[in-house]
Amino acid sequence: MVIPIKMFEHMKKRLLLTGLLTSIINLLLNALAYAMILKNFYRSHPSGPEAFMKQLHRPPDQLILWAMAGTSLMMGFFITTVMKWSGAETFMTGLKKAFVMGFLFWGSVNFGLYASSTVFSAPGMFVDLLCSGTAMTISGAFAAWMLGKRNGL
Repeated sequence: MVIPIKMFEHMKKRLLLTGLLTSIINLLLNALAYAMILKNFYRSHPSGPEAFMKQLHRPPDQLILWAMAGTSLMMGFFITTVMKWSGAETFMTGLKKAFVMGFLFWGSVNFGLYASSTVFSAPGMFVDLLCSGTAMTISGAFAAWMLGKRNGL
């Protein structure tokens, strides 16, 4: 099947815009979850002594911004690509497919970190899985909705 050049250019623009917007949404959802839930929860359920916990994370004024931007963009484009490959084109189909993707992805990461390091306490691992999986689910639903829009981009 031959895809007309204009249609192909439109698809590339849609994919790029969707990836960028999904990156922003996913970053904001994760930042909101951290500020509202995880920050205090991690303090209440530390994975080690206070001195260890201070060494584990950079203070806000020492964050490496280019790396933060890079991780946000990579995750946003990962989510967008998986939604594109899945064929999801509505918010609801994206929600269903992103739910599976999000909880399998973050379950793998969190269980792996819990099994092999001292980054998480058990309660912290499960709460992080819930927050990260939910953020990815909503971001994936948004990406599917954007990819399915037929007009306006």
